[in-house]
Amino acid sequence: MGYLLPRAVFLLVAWGMSCALIRKLLPEADPVIFALAGASWIAFGAAYFAYLRRLKRDIAAMERNRHLGDVRRVPT
Repeated sequence: MGYLLPRAVFLLVAWGMSCALIRKLLPEADPVIFALAGASWIAFGAAYFAYLRRLKRDIAAMERNRHLGDVRRVPT
């Protein structure tokens, strides 16, 4: 769970920067634009965290399989 907080903060900062950029370039921007920017960052964050979770699970499975293979190769 320790890997979650820095990446979540990164996503919040990126969303804030995109909203600041929208506000700077389009001062009369509709609030719907900010909601769409937030929704796109939420979708990106969900995909990113799902990928990291799957990657972590795959690494753990590979380590388990490697350990089991080492145990089987030990001569009796």
